[in-house]
Amino acid sequence: MQRSRQLRLILLLALIVVASFLIIIISKTQGIISQQTTKKVENTSVAILTSDVLTDQSWGSLAYKGKINIEQQYPVSAQVISEVNTNQKMKEAAEKVIQNGTKVVIGHGREFSTVFTELAPKYPHVHFVTIHGTSMYKNQTVYTFDQTKIEHLAGTAAAMKTKTKKIGLLDTFAKEKNPGFEQGIKAYDSSIAFYYRVVNSRDDGAKAVKLLRELKAQGVDIVYAKGNSYNQEVIQEAKTQGMYVIGYLDDQAYMGRSVILTSVINDVPQAYNVIMKDYFSKKGLPSGEVKLDAKDGVYKLAPFGPMYSKREKQILYSKVRMSTQPK
Repeated sequence: MQRSRQLRLILLLALIVVASFLIIIISKTQGIISQQTTKKVENTSVAILTSDVLTDQSWGSLAYKGKINIEQQYPVSAQVISEVNTNQKMKEAAEKVIQNGTKVVIGHGREFSTVFTELAPKYPHVHFVTIHGTSMYKNQTVYTFDQTKIEHLAGTAAAMKTKTKKIGLLDTFAKEKNPGFEQGIKAYDSSIAFYYRVVNSRDDGAKAVKLLRELKAQGVDIVYAKGNSYNQEVIQEAKTQGMYVIGYLDDQAYMGRSVILTSVINDVPQAYNVIMKDYFSKKGLPSGEVKLDAKDGVYKLAPFGPMYSKREKQILYSKVRMSTQPK
């Protein structure tokens, strides 16, 4: 009997020792995993700089949406710094976040290219990214949008509805080429005249409206407004002028269903997902220019408005399907 009690006691002590060892091992393992996870998040600090304000429908609001996207899908800690609207502010903001351990600095617009090109050789351990723009160094990348096909379709849609055979484009900043939209117009009817005007701002509604009125005076009856904040004012003016508009960035039919032919939807926040996908890939962020297209989910054409007949819509949707099919 005494021997039986001793065996049970020894067995109990053995179980206690084994359990203690298991608890210690599990605790240390969790601690190591926790430290590694924390380290990974801390080492992936991202800063997004925008020259715009963070208001609804603004260009800057897309930077904030991009921040939300990447924080939900990747192990990053991101911040958005708005109204960084001079070269001096850009430089100061970039250097400040770099000193705080930021690994990736994203400029929300081509206006950051010059400053980033200046800073890139000074901070080779940091990667500088811009949405549109130019790059020079290995640690610089430009993500831009190849909208040629989708704008070609938008040009075709506009050509179908012009009565004066005069179509205009209001651009935010001057581009060397705008081939897609004009080519789409000319492919449908080579006799249609194309007018190109530049606002030199994303939110100067007064100037955009002034240019719209000038185009109207020249006989233009359809305008592709590639604006951000100023599109709302352009669309309101188009209603009074009896003009049609092709919207930009999102489906802008809600601003004026009777005047919006369609919209070139540009999902800028999705570009941030692509940037982080590349960052966490085996090769990491590439150098130079990366062109995003339909396969990256960054653009599409909004539904066509009620001014199109059923037959016209069938023709246009058929062209949309053909243009977005993989080769």
